Amino acid sequence: MNATPTPAERQARISEIAHSIWESEGRPSDQALRHWQMAEKLVQAEERHAAQSSSGQSEQSAGSR
Repeated sequence: MNATPTPAERQARISEIAHSIWESEGRPSDQALRHWQMAEKLVQAEERHAAQSSSGQSEQSAGSR
């Protein structure tokens, strides 16, 4: 995943994860908001991880010069 996704890419990723959560819980009809919020948190974690990974790679490259 790109370290800085566009808003549309981010929304699509959240929707994909929320849908997976919904399916994994047996497709309940009353949990859409909770699933969306869970997916948002997971996407935020992915973005933080991607930013840290790219930052670490930049530091490693600079340190080897």
